[in-house]
Amino acid sequence: MTQDLPKPEESGVADVRRVREAIAREHHGNLAEHVAESNRIADAVREKLRLGPVVQPPTHPAPLSGTAI
Repeated sequence: MTQDLPKPEESGVADVRRVREAIAREHHGNLAEHVAESNRIADAVREKLRLGPVVQPPTHPAPLSGTAI
């Protein structure tokens, strides 16, 4: 039965860990640099596909707890 279980090094967590380590190496651990590069790539793809800018939804005030008098 244990043959059906994935090996720990083949799990999704290991995949994410490898990607995170590769990003950290590529950008020397600088998350802001990674985000900026990702945004440049996304902007180029949006332009190529003639998509509009990404618009953030408006924020909504938190609902009242119902305990206020």
